[in-house]
Amino acid sequence: MNEHSRKELGAFLRSRRERADPASTGLPSSGRRRTPGLRREEVSLLSGVSLTWYTWLEQGRDINVSEQILSALATVLRLDEVERAHLYRLAELPEPSRGQAAGLPDGLREFLDRLDPSPAFVIDRCFDILAWNRAHAVLLGPLLERPARERNTVWQLFRAPEVRAALADWDAEARWLVGLLRQQAAYETGRARFTELVTELLDSSAEFARLWAAHDVTEFRSSVRRFRHQALGDVELTYVRLAVAEAPHLSVVCHFAAPGSPTDRRLRELTGTGPG
Repeated sequence: MNEHSRKELGAFLRSRRERADPASTGLPSSGRRRTPGLRREEVSLLSGVSLTWYTWLEQGRDINVSEQILSALATVLRLDEVERAHLYRLAELPEPSRGQAAGLPDGLREFLDRLDPSPAFVIDRCFDILAWNRAHAVLLGPLLERPARERNTVWQLFRAPEVRAALADWDAEARWLVGLLRQQAAYETGRARFTELVTELLDSSAEFARLWAAHDVTEFRSSVRRFRHQALGDVELTYVRLAVAEAPHLSVVCHFAAPGSPTDRRLRELTGTGPG
């Protein structure tokens, strides 16, 4: 961290500490307080960091700050998602993942539904699938019923035989998607979920290990994906990826068929969305 970031980080922590409600922490009442909020020694006690170290942090001293310590401080100070993300940015650490399915931004689920009959889903930077619409359930079927850690586009590409069978250009898809995941490593390295995913794939897939070792990085580009699908037959779907401005760690991926095409009509039938 540069000096400016350290000063800003210290000032932000101090402002959140002074705003905190002592009664909500479970600490015993110590009578009337001369200043509002929590004392430094109380933050130290509740977060498990030394008083000296925390004092230095508020003073903007040049000390190392870990993700674990920031997480503990954010919990003690009861920071919301926006404040927590700001805290991590000031510390120049990757922002904490916020993309759990139950915590999607308002309106995003309705947006997915309105994209029917075009298959659409929400992913985070680890490529975990967090939400989807009816058309995507038609496209992937039982794959979306797997445990959460297996509901991941990279995991399924290498570990689910039905995905390999369904993708006409599996080799190209594999190189491209691993390159995208490698690009995301700049944001996610050190995160438990990212480490878990990559470690499992390195241990279970020689093909993934070979591609990962190449350190190739790619950028997302809209293109066409060809599927061999039991209900839809052989189809081509154009796909795009949309950023979610209020949650930069999330993206919406949407596949769509040419209007009026047999695939478009079949998707409308299967999702009950009627004629176009």
